Order: sequence, then C-alpha cells, then structure tokens
Amino acid sequence: MTTQALFTRDGEWFNPTAFTTGPWRPDAMHGGPPSALLGLAIHDALGEGYRVARINIDLEKPVPLVPLRTSVTVRQVSRRVTHLFLELLTDTNVVATARALVLQEDDPVSTVERDLPTAPPRTGPDGASRGGDAPHDSALIFHRDAIEARFTKGDWAIPGSADAWMRLTVPLVPGEETPALCELLAVADFGSPLGQAVAPDAGIAMINVDVNVTLSGTPVGPWFHLTTQGTISKHGIGLAVTNLADEQGYLGVITQSQLTQKYGRN
Repeated sequence: MTTQALFTRDGEWFNPTAFTTGPWRPDAMHGGPPSALLGLAIHDALGEGYRVARINIDLEKPVPLVPLRTSVTVRQVSRRVTHLFLELLTDTNVVATARALVLQEDDPVSTVERDLPTAPPRTGPDGASRGGDAPHDSALIFHRDAIEARFTKGDWAIPGSADAWMRLTVPLVPGEETPALCELLAVADFGSPLGQAVAPDAGIAMINVDVNVTLSGTPVGPWFHLTTQGTISKHGIGLAVTNLADEQGYLGVITQSQLTQKYGRN
C-alpha cells in the first residue's frame, strides 16, 4: 500500500514516497517536495512573533529519491531581523540550499488604499476550471497525483501562460499537520510551467533552477493562486514572475530563473 504523503519521518531523516517523483527522470523529485521540506525546517526554526519575509531556494542538482535531512544555521542580524541558512542533504551530498529572511512582527498599522500588482481572482477555487490532468505515464507523479490545479486562465494543454488555484492534496508527513508555508512552497515551483514562454512544438522545455518567494503577508492554505508571466531571451535564459495570492488576499511574488532543455537530453 502506498503511503499517502510526500515523506515518512525516521528521526532526523525524511524518506520520500513515489508522490515526490518529478517529470524529467524516474529517480528524481519534482522541485515542490524538497522546497516544502525546506519550508518545514524554516517553520520549525521560527521564533514566537516572527514571520517569513523572503525565501530563496537554489535547486543545485536533481534531488534523488533517497532519504533527506535538513540543516539550519541561524544568524541574528539585529533585534528584529534574522537570517536562516539551510541545506537539504542526502547522506553524501548537499542537493539544495535556501536562505530565509525572518522579521519580527510589530503592532498593527493603518494603511492607505493602494493598487496591488494583481488582485486575487473573483473566481475562487470552487468556481474555477479543473482542466485536464497534467500528462505523464508514471504510475505516481507529484504534479498529477499530489497537486490539484483549478484554472482561472488557460490550461495545461493550452499554449502560453496560465493562471490557477493550486493546492497540495497529500500531507507532507503522515499524521502531522502540514504548515501553510510548506503548502505554499509545494506549489510555488509551478510558476515555471504555468508561465511557459516557449512554443509547444519547439521541442524545448524551460527548467527552473531556483524558487524565490517574497511575502507581504502570512500564507493561509491550502489554496494559492498563481498569476504567472514567462519571458525568454534569445540566449535561452528564461524568467518566470508570479504574483501570489491566497483566499485571504494578495501575498507577494515568486521569481524563477530558467534554462532551456531539449526533450530527451540528459
């Protein structure tokens, strides 16, 4: 029987299940599960009254389907500013790193009316289009079997950028509540495929090598709305910029740097 979660816990180690499998090779994860695992380490390191303002995740190499653990170093910059430095490790290698900027809360302040980069769509997840399943032949794969997407613009099968409500549908770890920050980081990686700027018949995919999330608010899951625009230079370097919201309102922005990769290239 397959465990209905992304990882199982064994002390400080997290054992991946088939739900973490990515689209490019059967022995490597999608970017969402390792990002969510780093999010758990950030969540556990937060002091009372502190909030995450920025997370920069570098996906340094394909993350293998092997046990992983996280390492966190805390640097107190000032009384109200903290930096967290994180590594995601196998028993032999560092496979991803992250930095988090953590700020201490203050008393509530009055705000003026302002124009946000994008407003959350009037259509919530219940009224959005379920679209078609993301295609893949694997028995279990993260983006089809652990994620639900409901589109407010486009679809997986429609060329060009798409906007969607997205949520994680399985726990990060069985028997444990998944923090909203982890739910957000599990779907943040989808800004890259939603904002594809390459024609579908070009035989080229855009592979993001990082995920950078800057927040103006505290995420409330499980649903997050991604409004994405992708661009690509003539040299094959891409950028996906995603405005982020949850059902409470605007949250911030996600950026991802991308490389081109021909289909079938190792």
